[in-house]
Amino acid sequence: MENSDTPSDAAKAETVPAIDRRSLLIGLGLAGGAAFSYLNMPKAHAAPIPTERFQSMIPDTVGPWRSRKTAEIVTAAPDEASDKLYQNLETRIYEGKGVPAIMLLIAYSSVQQNDVQVHRPEVCYPASGFPILWTKPVEINLGAKTVDGRQLVAQRGGLNERIIYWVRVGQDYPVGWMEQRWTMALSNASGVTPDGLLFRVSTIEGEPFYSPEILETFLKAFVAASSPQFRKDVLF
Repeated sequence: MENSDTPSDAAKAETVPAIDRRSLLIGLGLAGGAAFSYLNMPKAHAAPIPTERFQSMIPDTVGPWRSRKTAEIVTAAPDEASDKLYQNLETRIYEGKGVPAIMLLIAYSSVQQNDVQVHRPEVCYPASGFPILWTKPVEINLGAKTVDGRQLVAQRGGLNERIIYWVRVGQDYPVGWMEQRWTMALSNASGVTPDGLLFRVSTIEGEPFYSPEILETFLKAFVAASSPQFRKDVLF
């Protein structure tokens, strides 16, 4: 004899909620949108470089100059945002007999996004209390390659610091902030998150052995002293 408390198969079927067509279509649409977003996320252009490997690739000797580490070089003001700017940040002074001291800053990140972008000297120096006297775009002859960059002079107390730098975003060398953002937008639209580099050298005008050409002389010697891997992964 059947237990009268046991529901029949028909009754059980009535207790299972039916999936209507509209809900199914909405669910499929959401799943499809998520899949499309994932597949179209910009892919990283480069892999991160471990700190020790990055530091080891930087030449210690460049022509008559030999490097030492320093914390006296102007960098982005430390805050929560600047902590995300660079995966690798190296500052050095190169000194030698018969040549002026050269200050070097190399800032690199494998990812450049709207909230993670290299800071240009036109921002960092005034923020540190050093006004920019003049700036102009230049072609920088590196011997093995010519890149677009900038030359400027900043006032540091009673001294003038002459600076040459370039910014690389992926395979491009934007010379201004707006051009830098536009380059990033185009890279993202093509499905790539580019890497980014700020390479900056400077010296104090009026130092012994100073000449206006000394920075480009140093840059050519630096590139020549760099390994092919460092040129490929970071510089160019």
